[in-house]
Amino acid sequence: MGLNRFQRGSTESRPKTRTELEAKNQALRAKLASLEAQLEDTQLALCDVYEAMLGGEG
Repeated sequence: MGLNRFQRGSTESRPKTRTELEAKNQALRAKLASLEAQLEDTQLALCDVYEAMLGGEG
């Protein structure tokens, strides 16, 4: 269909240096921490909604 299984995310042909990889790793770790915090906030909000639907104390 419209998917190309062999398409790469990057068009660069040279391997990345250690410094570039470390910077990318640090950026990914920061993004992961942000997404973890957002997920926890979402879970807490869903708990609040669930308790409100059950008529819980609030």
